[in-house]
This record gives sequence, C-alpha cells and structure tokens, in this order.
Amino acid sequence: MDQRGRIVEIVDERTAMMRMQRNSACASCGKCIGSSSSESQEIIVEVDNTIGAKLGDDVEVSMDQIDVMKALGILYGIPLLGLLIGSVGSYYVFEMLGVKGMLEVLSALVGFAFTGLAYLLIRSREGKFRASRKYMPTVTRVVIDLNAFSLDGSCEGM
Repeated sequence: MDQRGRIVEIVDERTAMMRMQRNSACASCGKCIGSSSSESQEIIVEVDNTIGAKLGDDVEVSMDQIDVMKALGILYGIPLLGLLIGSVGSYYVFEMLGVKGMLEVLSALVGFAFTGLAYLLIRSREGKFRASRKYMPTVTRVVIDLNAFSLDGSCEGM
C-alpha cells in the first residue's frame, strides 16, 4: 500500500510525522492524528524515516498489505471475538447457573465488558507494537517535483 505525503515534523532520527490524504482503507484504523471523523481528508501519520527525509520533503511511504491486514485483525478482530465470546459464552453460563430474568441483557453487558477488556489489552500492548515498527508505514523514497524547476535551472518554488 503506497501513499504520498509531506514530512511536517521530525520526531527523532528514525521517526517523522507525515501529512497525507486519507484514503478509504485507512479511514478509521486509529493510527492517525487529527479529526476523528471519516470525512476529514488530510491526516498526519507517524512514519518510519530511516532514509532520512527532511522537514518539508515530499515522500512516498509503503506498508505491506499483509501488515495492514494483520493490524486490522488486531484492531477489529480481537474486540469482536471478545464481544462474541463474552455475550454467547456468558449466556450459556448464566443459563447453566439458573439465572432467569434478563438473561439476554446480562449476556450483552458481559459481551461489552469483554470488548472493553480486549481494547484495554490492545492498548497495553501498543508500546510493543510501536517498538517493533512492523505496523508503521515506511518512507521508501523522497519524491522530487520536476515542475518546481524552471528550464534555466533556477528553482521557482523554493
């Protein structure tokens, strides 16, 4: 998955913040800073900048499709499993314990609690995910806009 954007901040020698246009695949993955609405078109993303792009550089970033799918599985699949296991599992446990009234409501509440616990688990492992840099887009190259240069060799846009 390749995207283009501009470096707006250098965090450290290996990390930068990049402004780019949001596409539909990354509409709500949670890695972006800025507006939480899916209508926001411009986002700021933390990127792996091991090639050393400088502030203001236009760059291309890449992230393997399999890593994008794994990240989506972590962000959406684990909480969904928590909801299903919590609600369905507790329904049968409450039924075996002889709980009569509001069985479905209690099961739904347990399902929501398991979903919350799943999000807390993911949040607690965020440092590990960030340190691995596996799920972080990587700057692959600095893009040079040849239209910014005139024929006489002077640079108009700089």
